[in-house]
Amino acid sequence: MKKLIILLLGLGLFSCERFLDRSPDQGVTESEVFTNYESYRAFNDQLYAYLDDYFDWRRRFDSGSFSDETENNSNWTVQNDMNAGGFYSKPGNAQQHEIGWEMSSHGIGSRSPVIANGFQAIRAANISIERIEMLEDATQQQIDELLGQAYFMRAWHYFQIIIRWGGMPEMSASFTPDTDFNLPRRNFVESAEDCLNDLDMAFELLPTRWELNQLGRVTKGSALGLKEMIQLYMASPLMQQHSGNSATYNHELLKAAMKTQGDLFRNAGEYGIALLNGDNYRDIFYSEFEPANSEYIFWRHTGVRSAQDLKNHFIPQSYGGGNATTGPTQNTVDRYEMISGLPISDPDSGYDPSKPYENRDPRFYNNILYDGAPWGMNGDTQLYIETYTGGREDKLPINQRSLTGYFVKKYWPEGSNRWENRYGMHFMPWVYIRYAQVYLDFAEAANEVYGPTAAAPETGISAVQAINIIRNRVGMPDVNSKYTSSKEAFRDRIRNERAVELCFEGHRWFDSRRWKTAVQDYRTVRKVVITKNGDDATYEYPEIPNARNFAERNYWYPIPLEEVSKNENFTQNPGW
Repeated sequence: MKKLIILLLGLGLFSCERFLDRSPDQGVTESEVFTNYESYRAFNDQLYAYLDDYFDWRRRFDSGSFSDETENNSNWTVQNDMNAGGFYSKPGNAQQHEIGWEMSSHGIGSRSPVIANGFQAIRAANISIERIEMLEDATQQQIDELLGQAYFMRAWHYFQIIIRWGGMPEMSASFTPDTDFNLPRRNFVESAEDCLNDLDMAFELLPTRWELNQLGRVTKGSALGLKEMIQLYMASPLMQQHSGNSATYNHELLKAAMKTQGDLFRNAGEYGIALLNGDNYRDIFYSEFEPANSEYIFWRHTGVRSAQDLKNHFIPQSYGGGNATTGPTQNTVDRYEMISGLPISDPDSGYDPSKPYENRDPRFYNNILYDGAPWGMNGDTQLYIETYTGGREDKLPINQRSLTGYFVKKYWPEGSNRWENRYGMHFMPWVYIRYAQVYLDFAEAANEVYGPTAAAPETGISAVQAINIIRNRVGMPDVNSKYTSSKEAFRDRIRNERAVELCFEGHRWFDSRRWKTAVQDYRTVRKVVITKNGDDATYEYPEIPNARNFAERNYWYPIPLEEVSKNENFTQNPGW
């Protein structure tokens, strides 16, 4: 057990200890670090450096490519093991971004696995909290800000571990190689309670806002946003099953989530949080002038996004890009309703199979590039996407084109191509929580407890009203009444709305797992094949062969087998 816990809970030991234990002739001592405010803050700020960044070109994949949201054209990433349903924990995957457990030699953050970063960050947060009495030259406000950020980050990084591995031992103290302990695993809800306690502390200590030169630091609004998100996860079917209950929603936990959401709704203005107007919808996701906007609740400040990040994830070689690894699936495209407000499967929607891209939800045109979509200028010549069979983008090598017939527009800033050369000009941070998500989280909780149309006492609005707020701001009509007659019918529309509004933002894989719908959701992943004959086109939507093999055991990642086998009290996840 001791070796296991030192691996897991002490992963952060060596980088922290090397930094702290250097002799004066080599650098600074622990006393010098923690007695001085500036050096203390520098140590504390490494908690932000451990945050992941899905846009970093080194990742070469997004979590949506494990789900039915996207298909990735890179054949060397961990997705091959993930999508085969297989051996996530084999030794060769130890440093793979999503499921690895060892720090990469290339550094922290998006260069190392989320789980490994999490353990490192938790240890750094524990040290920061434990050493606060050593600080000599800080005001009470500065002390509160340091502690508030440490508590928040400990909650966030622990949450990242348990949504992948399930419940874990308590990690509220900095372990060392000499620590003598025997800690069994806890269930998800028990573990997540630690996060809630930390976030309550963070909320009391953090400011409502920071000065502009401190942009990107977490606030009281961040603490509430993360707290309600964790509460929703705790109440979800997968997490309830992990905690010994039936795989259904826990209504008491949903009510707790709605109370937190209500606090955030009522005080959003004080925290500088607001939905952007639909006319500026594109500006939510990238901007040439502003590094952040009012929808961001928790995000990583990455500055201007590099051309390398864009080219590897989103831009094909034909447009002057690189790999364009991320291709939206037909499953994703089909979730966009018609402008009438009805799904394309509804016979009253007005959907025309011969013109599948006409009159769709405005977010479709913001998020997806499809065959024939105007995109980019070569001088005075308008360019159009060509993914039909034999078209410009279809003829690219397999590792430089979309495997689905679609490209991501949501994160491809206009003008970023070989002709207009507007690379490296846009702020495009990775956003973990934005305000629209809170409305969607609330709608999910309220629908399960009160049904679609009853106002939740915690907030004063109903699930339907929350969804309509998100829809109306982009020009979509209210949810049609035929889908609000029961919570079961409306549940499907809430989940569809979530998949549309939050597409490519890192939620789909985790949502389908916590709902326990992934086995059904990922059964068939489809693409589009377009054949043209003059002005006529035919559209076929074949299944991508062997795209996913998601089974019951894949709802949780396996703990490294060689480590679990060393202690009988630390149980492996089911099926592994």
